[in-house]
Amino acid sequence: MKKSRVFLWAFVASLSITGIALHFMAPATDGDLPHPLSGLLRELHGTAAALAIFMLGYMFASHIQQKLGERSQRWVRQIWDGYLHLATWLLLVITGLLLYYPQSAVEAMGLSISAIHWYCGLLLTGLFPLHFWRKNLRRRLQR
Repeated sequence: MKKSRVFLWAFVASLSITGIALHFMAPATDGDLPHPLSGLLRELHGTAAALAIFMLGYMFASHIQQKLGERSQRWVRQIWDGYLHLATWLLLVITGLLLYYPQSAVEAMGLSISAIHWYCGLLLTGLFPLHFWRKNLRRRLQR
């Protein structure tokens, strides 16, 4: 396995673990104190997010650009996988940034940025292994 894949797997795993832990350790709305590890988990989640964004840029320069350039029948059948994956990453980045800025305009429309971020994170946690598994299965079948 390439080093870039190993790093990407490590970053996605750390994002998933710290994100799920943060979700369950978040303070309740009735004024409870946050969990003692909440601050550390936020720092780890933010660091892993910054590194994952870096790796996404690296992947965009090679893997994604190559796939966008292909124009074959197989590419047309599998277009949903790559675009869904890329859209999920972009939505996660945008909602992650919006978590730290005033959300009054977005919440006035009835949307919860934290809920969108949470559900996109869960989607990516399931989508990333499926994307990788499908690609490896296709390679093995071609041999």
